[in-house]
Amino acid sequence: MKTLQEENIKELTEKVLDLVAKTSVELGHRADAKTMASLSKILAEDLQKENRFRRMSINQIQDAFHIGVRFCEFDPFLNIKTFYRWIIAHKKRISDAIYRTETLNQKNVEFYQPQLKQIK
Repeated sequence: MKTLQEENIKELTEKVLDLVAKTSVELGHRADAKTMASLSKILAEDLQKENRFRRMSINQIQDAFHIGVRFCEFDPFLNIKTFYRWIIAHKKRISDAIYRTETLNQKNVEFYQPQLKQIK
């Protein structure tokens, strides 16, 4: 599985655009194509630039959005700030899973992916 820093930026932007469009529908927000394209480009670039995200995978980002849309404790908007909150929260879940698996030797921990354990 590729990390975000290993993804081609054009392909990553397309994947993020699909994710933003799906999220827009799930939230019941109406955003025009130009807004979604801009959000996708900004987020894709951030995902590769930000040290805290670039070792994650696109699947983990998709999981963050899926959980964020369904279990968000605030009224979500279709913007970068909301996306960051979801991704940071999910990264904490992943880091906790790594700790529980590798330090506490727990088995079958949700969100643990040994091939991406360098996410810490």
